[in-house]
Amino acid sequence: MPTVTVVVGCLVAWWVATELIGSPQPVLAPTGVLLSVTATAYSTVVQAVQQTVAVLVGLAAAIGFVQVFGANAATMVVLVAVALVVSRTVGIPWQNTQAPITALLVFTLGREYGMARLLDIVIGALVGATLTLMIPPRHVGRAAKDMADLADDLADLCSDLAEGVRQSWTASQAQKWLARARRLSARLRSAHESAERANESLRFTLRRARTRRRLRRIMQAVLCLEHACLQLRGVARALADLAAGVRGLPGQRETGSFPQVFADLLDAIGKAYACFEHLLVAPGSGEDLVHLRATVAEGERLERAARTQMAEIDPHSPLWTLYGALLDDCVQLRHEVDPDDGPHREAIPPRARAQAARLTSRRRH
Repeated sequence: MPTVTVVVGCLVAWWVATELIGSPQPVLAPTGVLLSVTATAYSTVVQAVQQTVAVLVGLAAAIGFVQVFGANAATMVVLVAVALVVSRTVGIPWQNTQAPITALLVFTLGREYGMARLLDIVIGALVGATLTLMIPPRHVGRAAKDMADLADDLADLCSDLAEGVRQSWTASQAQKWLARARRLSARLRSAHESAERANESLRFTLRRARTRRRLRRIMQAVLCLEHACLQLRGVARALADLAAGVRGLPGQRETGSFPQVFADLLDAIGKAYACFEHLLVAPGSGEDLVHLRATVAEGERLERAARTQMAEIDPHSPLWTLYGALLDDCVQLRHEVDPDDGPHREAIPPRARAQAARLTSRRRH
């Protein structure tokens, strides 16, 4: 939620508490806004309800225990424990400690403070929820950018791998490539969370059909990049194993005679994911889709060339197994981003497909 919106919410809550309600503790109303407002309209409403219920639980527990047992240290300990247990029982998350906090404040300051706190927290929660419903924060654009950034990083790593294996490389270099591939997986988790927030941000919002369609494309991109990150880790692992000489592999001396067709294939894959990155940024370009199709076709040609070269290798050699696994990962990387025959065709914007069709038609004529 933008800072300006939160500040406006605090101001409105203060005004309602002071001018309309005449609250003796109006500062609690802005506190209710701060406690309730979260990243999306849906989560803000849920948070507002949880905060209100938590304050009710703490208020009721404090009033009941003080009247029955009086105000002493033993009562305070039992009061906090009961407030926490009741909070979890009614489904309030463990990180929400409003119930025991309210109970302690009422225990110390009296019932009048508790009623004022309840009223002002309710005001703040209602103001915060209303603001997010009126001006819902949308995260779809941010999710698309996160996906595009991830695709760009993946494309860069493919290009760097292609450049690196065109000459002899060391086990140390290969380990750095593998570390970068692992970091992509960490980036993927962050991008996935961004997509989930975008999905949640569409709840309780109006006129969302177009945004919903765009979000579906983003979720397809998430799946595409998730699979691609796994495959690229496989490529980096194979190169690291070859250079390290594990599992009977010849080691660094073989890197100098590494089949260059794999370098060309990785380069084509990198270019394909660079095109895919551009298509993820709204509204998408038909020219990028044309380029993506061309690089995918080039990748298919290089895969056939790689299979031809592999036919010359002894099938009982560890190199034959490694090159086969490497080729399989490259094939899957190319297939994931194939805009026409791949599994994530829905990630391509319809507008880009329409533009690409017109461009292709003009070039044919």
